[in-house]
Amino acid sequence: MAAPPLGRLVLTHLLVALFGMGSWAAVNGIWVELPVVVKDLPEAAAFQGLLLLLPSPPSVPTGSPGPGLQVGAPGVEEEEEEEASPLQEPPSPAADATPSPEPVAPRLLSTHVAFLLGLLAVTNALTNGVLPAVQSYSCLPYGRLAYHLAVVLGSAANPLACFLAMGVLCRSLAGLGGLSLLGMFFGAYLMVLAVLSPCPPLVGTSAGVALVVVSWVLCLGVFSYVKVAASSLLHSGGQPALLAAGVAIQVGSLLGAVAMFPPTSIYQVFRSGKDCVDPCGP
Repeated sequence: MAAPPLGRLVLTHLLVALFGMGSWAAVNGIWVELPVVVKDLPEAAAFQGLLLLLPSPPSVPTGSPGPGLQVGAPGVEEEEEEEASPLQEPPSPAADATPSPEPVAPRLLSTHVAFLLGLLAVTNALTNGVLPAVQSYSCLPYGRLAYHLAVVLGSAANPLACFLAMGVLCRSLAGLGGLSLLGMFFGAYLMVLAVLSPCPPLVGTSAGVALVVVSWVLCLGVFSYVKVAASSLLHSGGQPALLAAGVAIQVGSLLGAVAMFPPTSIYQVFRSGKDCVDPCGP
């Protein structure tokens, strides 16, 4: 089959980029403005409930550069011939003597696939449900500048991590597990700050601002890289593995959002500060 014209490829890539930018602008705009509009508008919590009616953009589980369109790391299929994927099982000695009617393919229910699907579910639960629900509580005690930097730089860490995965893809399950634990470490720190709001440690200091911003950037960046790497490895499993990855992404995101609704909206576990009032003073 002849390759498509260069002009068509450029137009396709441009449309994909615009589609991703549009989805990110909508999502980030909501998260940036939500603490302000919910606090100041007469609709208050009612307004937050209306946001649940917004449809989620569709996603293809082959990476995670944005909520609207997701792409995987290039060259994965070509490298599979040179470097075995952790999803692929080594051929048995009898395979050389007896030809198999089907090509060697990863088993969907293998331990490796289950591990990658679990990583996708957990990381998406944290990045799409748990952590966004407490971002304002963890950042605003340190000032609006800290909150602004955490949102903007955290969002920038996502595509940067995806570009990193395009060039350096971790194929080790142990490596991905270690990166996930590192991201959970930063996530746990941010959760502690949210629980201690409005008087978290180092409030009112430059060190506190730097720590919360760096923690958000590294947490989102590490989790974004893990999601891209796990999805790229599952790509070698074909359509069944990709379908399972999509289910894991959506189910994890749903469970994370549902789990954070009671503590944030019903039991008021997290508390926010008031303007012109110092709740941490003597």
